[in-house]
Amino acid sequence: MRNFLAVVGGMGRFLGEIAAAIATPPFFFAETRRALHAVAFQCLIPVLAIMTAVGMIGALQGLAVIRIFGADHVLSSLLAESILREMAPSLGAIMIAAQAGTAIAGEIGTMRVKEEIDALGVMAVPPIKFVVVPRLIALVVACPLISLFGSLAGMLGGYLVAVGLKGVTKGVFVGNLLEFVHMNVILGGMLKSVVFGALIGLIACYYGYNVTGGAQGVGKASNKTVVHAIVAIAISNYFITTLLLKVIG
Repeated sequence: MRNFLAVVGGMGRFLGEIAAAIATPPFFFAETRRALHAVAFQCLIPVLAIMTAVGMIGALQGLAVIRIFGADHVLSSLLAESILREMAPSLGAIMIAAQAGTAIAGEIGTMRVKEEIDALGVMAVPPIKFVVVPRLIALVVACPLISLFGSLAGMLGGYLVAVGLKGVTKGVFVGNLLEFVHMNVILGGMLKSVVFGALIGLIACYYGYNVTGGAQGVGKASNKTVVHAIVAIAISNYFITTLLLKVIG
């Protein structure tokens, strides 16, 4: 418990330093673009692959149930609700934590071990502003975008199974989707992804920035990042879902 409170307190102080760094110049836009490209390059294709499979499985299992009640026409809206609200934001964030989060923790940790972060301070370059802020912003921006593309991939996978293999009418699938899926569903999923991206960025940068113990410490930081980020995503998902259901339905 003492160690947990120490980590929470450390992250709180670290978050305060990040907030102060974001609010004041200089701004390292080139480093932010580089970090954003790295996150997108690492994570987009795996998320698309996973969400396509999820959509296909969801359509297959969903039809097995709703055909008992003769309700094939509601498949697309049910599939979209589950993918847009839950599956794409959550699974996308977990994949990003496993790939980009660990990579960021390892990269920053290596910089700490090699004393590159200390060297930045000597050269009057604020380490938090140059090393941490661009990567955090990159994750906050990339998570909702990757989630959105993942949602499209999931719906495409569901469409291929439902229409291509199971005989659901194309017009019924698309018409029901457009009629019952509203913008608040999309925005709710995007909001979740923004929060998840911020959590992944905070956890990855915190553990990477505070690495001790050489190469072994870098490995531990990467391991802690993925475990703690996934736990944070799961817990925060419950509270965000509860809030969104009350506010936007």
